[in-house]
Amino acid sequence: MTEEAKLTKTEKLNTVKVTTSNAISKFGDVLFDYVNTVFLSSIPNGGLWLSFYQSSEVFISVFFNFWGGAVSDSGNRKRIIFHCDLISGFICLILAIFIPKVFFIYAIILINIALAIITSFRSPAYKAIFREIVYKEHINTVNSILEIVKEIVQIAGPSLALLIANFFGNRIALVLDAVSFFVSGLLIKKLTILTTQPNKKHKKNTLFQIREGFQYILTNSQIMMIIIFSSIVNFIIAGYNLILPFSTYAFSGTTLKAYAVFLTAESVGGLIGASVSTFLKREPTTNRLILFITLCGASLIFVQQLFQLSHSIILVATLIVLFNLFLSIFNIQFMTFIQIKTDINYIGRVFGIIFSVAILFMPFGTFFFQRIFDLKNPYNYLILGLSLVVISLFTFGITFLFALKKKN
Repeated sequence: MTEEAKLTKTEKLNTVKVTTSNAISKFGDVLFDYVNTVFLSSIPNGGLWLSFYQSSEVFISVFFNFWGGAVSDSGNRKRIIFHCDLISGFICLILAIFIPKVFFIYAIILINIALAIITSFRSPAYKAIFREIVYKEHINTVNSILEIVKEIVQIAGPSLALLIANFFGNRIALVLDAVSFFVSGLLIKKLTILTTQPNKKHKKNTLFQIREGFQYILTNSQIMMIIIFSSIVNFIIAGYNLILPFSTYAFSGTTLKAYAVFLTAESVGGLIGASVSTFLKREPTTNRLILFITLCGASLIFVQQLFQLSHSIILVATLIVLFNLFLSIFNIQFMTFIQIKTDINYIGRVFGIIFSVAILFMPFGTFFFQRIFDLKNPYNYLILGLSLVVISLFTFGITFLFALKKKN
C-alpha cells in the first residue's frame, strides 16, 4: 500500500460502518443528556442535582479510563465495543421502562455513573480499533470524516433531541436512545478486521498493565512530549470555553449577540477544519501539531483589537472560525499521530491515559481561569492566544533540542 493509494473496498465499508455507528452513538449521547438535563433542571433543587449529574461521570472516568485501556490491549476490541453498546442500551431501557418516577432522580445519577464507566472501557478500544479496520496511511482520512459527522451531529443534534423529547416525552426518548446504542453496537460487530494483531496473552494483573502503559509513554519521548503538550493546550482551552458565554458582555454595544455568533462560528470552523484535514495525506509530525496550535493562538491574539477597529461581531467571528478550524485539524491530527506512532500492544492504555489526563486538566483549567480572569474582559482572548503561542514555541524549542541530542 502506498501513501497515495485510495481506500480499499473493505476499508470504505468499515469507514461507513464506523462513521454511521459514531453518528448514531453521538446523537444518543446528545438525546440522553438533553432529556436528563431538562428533567433535573425542572425539579426543586435542580441546580444541585444537575451539578451531581454533570460532575459524577468526571471523577469516575479518571480511574476507569486506565482500566479500560488495559482491557482494550488484552482483549478483543471489537467485542469490547459491541458489549459496551449493548449494555448501555439495556441500561437506558431499564431507566425508560422500569424505574418509577419517585426514584427517577436517583436512577439518573446512578445510571449516568454506570454509563461513564462503560464509556471508559469503550473509548480506548474504539480509538485503538482504527489500527485494525483501516491501514495506517488512511487513518487520518477516516478521523477527518468522523470529525465532520461529529460536528454535524453537534449542530443538528440538540434541535432534533428537543423535538423528540417534546413530541414523544422523556421515556420514549430514552427508549430511542437505547435503540441508538443497539444499532451502533451491531454496526461495530459487522466491522471487518484487516490487519493481523499480535496474540494477547496478558496474564499480568490490571495495575501492572497500567504501569506498563505509563512506562511505554515515558520511554517514547515523541509520544510523551505531544501528550504533555496537548494536556497543557487543554488547560488553556478550558479558559477559552469559560469566557465564551460571556462574550456578549465582552463585546457589547452591537445589535448581534456575540455568544450566539461565536457558537455558529465554532461550528463553521470545526466543519471546515475537518474537511481540510481530509486533504492532509502525510503522516502528522510533532512540528506540524505545534504549528496548528500556534495558528490557534495567533487567531485569538487579534480578537480584541479587531473589535476595537471594526466594532463588528461578524468580523471578529472570522477569527473564531480560524481558531476552531486549526483546533479541529490539531485534534484530528493528534488522534492520528497517536494511532500511527503507538505500538499496537499499548495503544489502548495510551488512549486511556490521554483521556484521563484530559479530564483532569479541563476542570483545573476552568477553576484556574475563573479565579484569575474578569470573565467579561475582552483582553482575555489576547492572554489565551499568547499563552498558546508561547507554549507552542517552548515545545518546539524542546523538540528541536531533543532532535539535536539524538543526532549527536
